[in-house]
Amino acid sequence: MAVPLIVLTNGRKDCISRTIPSAIEHLTGVSHMVIVNDSPDPAYREWLESEFIGGPFDGKILHLTGEHGYWQAMKVVWWYAQYLMNFDGCDKILFLEDDFTFDAEVDLNQLATVFDDQPHLTQIALLRGPWFANEHEHGGLIEALEAQGQTFTECSDGTNSWIEHRACFTGNPSLIPRRTFEHPWPEGAWSESRFGKQLFADPAARGAYWGRRSDPPRVTHIGTERVGAEY
Repeated sequence: MAVPLIVLTNGRKDCISRTIPSAIEHLTGVSHMVIVNDSPDPAYREWLESEFIGGPFDGKILHLTGEHGYWQAMKVVWWYAQYLMNFDGCDKILFLEDDFTFDAEVDLNQLATVFDDQPHLTQIALLRGPWFANEHEHGGLIEALEAQGQTFTECSDGTNSWIEHRACFTGNPSLIPRRTFEHPWPEGAWSESRFGKQLFADPAARGAYWGRRSDPPRVTHIGTERVGAEY
C-alpha cells in the first residue's frame, strides 16, 4: 500500500528545489505529497504553489500562520499525519525535511512490510553520510554514535535488512508508523531529542536505519545552515 509523504520546509528554495525532484526520481510507493510550509515569506508561498501543487506526487501545501518555529511546525506534521491515518486509512507516513536528496532507489513498500512483524520499531530512517565534525572524525553517523556508547545491531527477516538502535529519534528521511505518531510531539527547544527520550522510555522500543552496515548512505544532507527557530 502506498504511503503519504509529508515534507517540512522553511524557506530554503535552493534546497527543496533539489529535494522534491530527487524524491520523485528515487522513491517508489508514495501515494501523494503534503508540504508543511513554516516560512512566512509570501513570495516563497507563491513559488511553492506554482512548483509543487499537483505534479507527479499530487502535491498539496499547508501554510502555517501565526508563530513559527521547528517544534510548532512538527506539531502540525504530527496533527496532519494523524488526520491522514484517521481519514485516509494509511498507517505509515514518510517524513522528509527540505534539505535531503536521495542517492539510491528506495521502495517504501519494502520498509513498510518490516513494521508489520517488528512492532517494537519506532521508525525506519534512511542513513545519511557524515555531516557533523565528530561524524567525519569517526567515519560515519553510526560510528560517531557508537563512539558515544550507543549500540547498533544488524537485523534481517531473510529478505530485508535493517540496523536497530536506541540512540535517538531522527528527523532525517524516515518511514514512521501510526504507533509513533500516537506519542505527542513535545513543545520547546530540543524537541527532537526529547521526543526520542519519550519513545525510548519503553525499554522494548528501537529505532532503525534501513539496510546493512556495509551499504553506502542512501541520502545526502544538502542544507548548509539551519533555518527557523526553537529546534
